[in-house]
Amino acid sequence: MLSILEFCDRLTLSDILLIHNYEGGPCMKEQLINSILQFLSGKLPDEDITELRLQLYYQLADYQISKKCTDLTVMPEKTYMDYLYMYLAALRMAGRSEKTLEHYRLQLSLMLHAIQKPVQDITTDDLFTYLAIYKNQRHVGNRYLDGKRVIFNGFFSWMQKKKHIVYNPAAALDRIKYEKRIKQPLSDEEREVLRCACEKERDLALIETLYSTGMRVGELVRLNRQDINFSSMDCIVFGKGAKERTVYLNGSSCHHLKTYLLSRVDNNPALFVSGKSPHQRLTEHGVWQLLKRLGQRAGVSDIYPHRYRHTTITNAINRGMPVQEAQIIAGHEDINTTMIYCTVSSDNVRASHKKYLSA
Repeated sequence: MLSILEFCDRLTLSDILLIHNYEGGPCMKEQLINSILQFLSGKLPDEDITELRLQLYYQLADYQISKKCTDLTVMPEKTYMDYLYMYLAALRMAGRSEKTLEHYRLQLSLMLHAIQKPVQDITTDDLFTYLAIYKNQRHVGNRYLDGKRVIFNGFFSWMQKKKHIVYNPAAALDRIKYEKRIKQPLSDEEREVLRCACEKERDLALIETLYSTGMRVGELVRLNRQDINFSSMDCIVFGKGAKERTVYLNGSSCHHLKTYLLSRVDNNPALFVSGKSPHQRLTEHGVWQLLKRLGQRAGVSDIYPHRYRHTTITNAINRGMPVQEAQIIAGHEDINTTMIYCTVSSDNVRASHKKYLSA
């Protein structure tokens, strides 16, 4: 049997805490020692208990005993920016483009910063007031304002679905009405005038590719040379949500693309590059500027990439392509979106009236 001195010599702090199953307390050294002695009472003679008390005080002299906190930790509440970035992360996982995410981030952060309330406390009146002030100060149109409303509704709808809020304050915001102007496609004559105004083979190849494929400008500038299959006269593009689809080239676009690529002296893999060295990949802004200058030279107003896309889809439908096939070419998920691009020709209406209602 160990003597009290041998016992104390072998006793470490870990042993002491283990004996007590100790979870501590500030300045609790004396209580700890008393608990140990009480545990050993009856197992050791009284004189040894006295000696042990002295040894424990000696052994623990250089230690500070503190109690381990077992209270529930109160986590700090999430800020509105925390919720915003959680929402953007969810949209990113769903395949939304970075361009869309950045637009949503800007619109939502402006709103949340202006209202300056916890997300759970934002009301329909707060959102309505924000939109009213924004319209008055920024002088924006109703179409733009309704776009903001749609973004807000998406955010708060997600918040409600994830049970971060009880109700969606944006759901009660009425749709903001705006004048729907019919976008006019380019006429065949305007397209020919624009072709004649091209001073570079690159520009001619670009507008012919836009018209033939009906692709978005973002899809165009991401294309590489190797993406073009001249034998099958098509190429694969990655549209909204990183969705892949095939678009088709007509004879004119194939011819001008081949001529343009043969004239290139750079090694950039991009399909379209800037005209000046070092011939960087053409950007969306670069295409906009190119078409703006082209329209000015040709005397045709309002020339921008999306107008070519609108022209492509409109001509395809008006010339007999089934809407379902035009939808595939355009890369639309909803066929109603394709119908927005469809401008009914007044000449077609006149001809149909003459055909069906002449008598």
